[in-house]
Amino acid sequence: MPYRFTKFTDRAFDYSWPEVRAYHLALIREVVERYDCDGIELDWMRFGFHLRPGHEMEDALLLTEFIAEVRSLLDVWSQRRGRRIALSARVPSRPQTALRLGMDAITWARRGLLDRLVITPFWETIETDMPVEVWRAVLEGSGVELAAGFEMLLRPYPAFSNRPTNSLETVRGAAAAFLNRGVDSIYLFNYFDSMTAMDDLGNYPVLLREIGSLATLQGKPRRHVLTYADTWAPGEPPAIPLPTPCPADGWCAWRLPTGPTPAGEVTVMLGLLEGTEDTDDMEVRLNGTPCPPCGRITLPAPAPPFPVYGFTVPREAMQCGEQVIEVHSPQAVTFGWVEISVHG
Repeated sequence: MPYRFTKFTDRAFDYSWPEVRAYHLALIREVVERYDCDGIELDWMRFGFHLRPGHEMEDALLLTEFIAEVRSLLDVWSQRRGRRIALSARVPSRPQTALRLGMDAITWARRGLLDRLVITPFWETIETDMPVEVWRAVLEGSGVELAAGFEMLLRPYPAFSNRPTNSLETVRGAAAAFLNRGVDSIYLFNYFDSMTAMDDLGNYPVLLREIGSLATLQGKPRRHVLTYADTWAPGEPPAIPLPTPCPADGWCAWRLPTGPTPAGEVTVMLGLLEGTEDTDDMEVRLNGTPCPPCGRITLPAPAPPFPVYGFTVPREAMQCGEQVIEVHSPQAVTFGWVEISVHG
């Protein structure tokens, strides 16, 4: 934005300017002329705010027509090369947020402009509950591949004290949940073997081999951690579930997608940001079934810097898809970490 610079998103190209669209189309033309590429990706998430605040809905057509020009260019070179050059786009995780930022991905798909759509957070955290079912419904019949984009970091809320990366187990958990919900593929962003890399880099080759299908994930330990959506249109109220204050003698609840019903043991992990460490008096239920306490737990990374307590989940409580965790606390507490851990 010309009148402020508080975030890097304020310095994104403004695609309402014809010069900006022409410049980037020229770059894409140069790439496809020079290189025999399999496809082009339009990463609208770097940095996501490509239109003037308050004008995104009216200017969305400009982005759509830009993508149509790119598709036409790729069609010309597809004929010359004798094979289709694919077009992919990355957009925010929620359809309404994408549209409020001028990214009318539903129209792009229905007009046949895209081969793949990646729904994704920006960078602050992996987002473990993107609305796959909504995207599947609005994309029905388009033939567009739907991919779930995974960021490298895992943070439960924006003010979390550090920036841990995902581990093999947390990526397994997210992949199992999203594949079970109907995405066609898993897309990794910033998962390299150096610089932006997992803290447990030794597991990187295993991660690449395992997370592409439910079959290769079956029977493996996995962690399902509650996170948040880090991208919202200007003026759109963000929904960030943690930290969650629970008043004395009060109830709180969270919902976590976990994928296929596991065969192994399952534990609910709750991290206390503030409040008592006497969690034996808490009433914890998963899908309405009581989960007895099993004491303080030392989580492997990624983990919070505050205490985490475990609650054993009876086998009959777990169901395929998503789980609802409910907690009653006799004393006032604030929860900063919520996780369902599957041990195999």
